[in-house]
Amino acid sequence: MKLHLISNFQKFAYFITSPVDFFIINNLYSCESEFTFFKGLIFMAKVRLSSELRQKQILDVTLEIISESGIAGVNTSEIAKRVGIVPSALYRHFENKEALIDALLDRTHQTLTENVRKIALKFPSSIENLRRIFLMHLELIMRYPGIPKLVFSDAAVLGSAERKEQIFSIVKTYSKQLSAIVEKGQCEGEILSNISREAVVFSMISFVQHTALISNVTDGETDLSKSAAIAWNYIEKSIRNNQHNK
Repeated sequence: MKLHLISNFQKFAYFITSPVDFFIINNLYSCESEFTFFKGLIFMAKVRLSSELRQKQILDVTLEIISESGIAGVNTSEIAKRVGIVPSALYRHFENKEALIDALLDRTHQTLTENVRKIALKFPSSIENLRRIFLMHLELIMRYPGIPKLVFSDAAVLGSAERKEQIFSIVKTYSKQLSAIVEKGQCEGEILSNISREAVVFSMISFVQHTALISNVTDGETDLSKSAAIAWNYIEKSIRNNQHNK
């Protein structure tokens, strides 16, 4: 085998992961030793490619366990078992249980922030933005009951100073994003100018927290979608400037 072929293949090994790729290589290289060599490179590439996906899988399973048993039920051996790896492999991604919880909180923070950003870019109406954000995050809680058990648990809220700061950062960032949307609506005349932005944000977050509480005590079995729609109607009526565009 020529050395330049090996070098070129190494550059592209990360992109060869499907059964079709194996078939092609098997036909291109009839020599068993050559095929074994390339197969080894492909395996290495797949391992590297799957690292991020593996971390996501581990976090998803952890959230699933939190949904079932709370943070106290998180056990690295059980996580490894459900993921299908040995415990030592899990520690290559997360040092311990606390690192898992921190990563889940960071992911929740990122998800909330990104959801708000995407909606705000998509719709010009501030009230429509607030409505979609409100309903989307209530749906997120109902779909993933592990999230409120994670964020509003005693282990999180009453934990270390660093953990408290981490959770406060989630609420603070979310509040600032909502407040900015309300301010934009006021500047454009869509939202009443004499209403407190902080009051609007507080109303929205309070109902989300209420939904989280109900989700926690009923293990996510209660459907609050109708109540959420009614609650939003009250919020909208209290903030909409009916003279806008008249």
